[in-house]
Amino acid sequence: MSELSSDQLKTLRHMLGIDDPYQRVPKPYRDYFCASPGDANLIALEQAGAVRRYAEQGGYWWYETTPEGHKAAIASHRTTRAPKRQRIYLKYLQVSDVFSDLTFRQFLTSPEFADTRREA
Repeated sequence: MSELSSDQLKTLRHMLGIDDPYQRVPKPYRDYFCASPGDANLIALEQAGAVRRYAEQGGYWWYETTPEGHKAAIASHRTTRAPKRQRIYLKYLQVSDVFSDLTFRQFLTSPEFADTRREA
């Protein structure tokens, strides 16, 4: 497969639902893209071997990733992922909604939240 641009990789990540920069490990939960007929980006991805058109329905073309496109999207997720310190702080904000008196220092040092920090 030829070299894919950052926009093409972004499209592949979107197709798989792994375009959240706060997601530590990409977990695809879909594999499709609906585009207008003749969409230049999807045609280029198809020519590169990253996607294949599997349906024409309702006036749209439907695409899915190929194994190579899937692999490229997963590999590129790391380049868009937020730094760990930002992911930890986001986890703190989520936890502090439940534990309203929790300080960031307590979150960082308490063994009670060790698994949550590690999973960020």
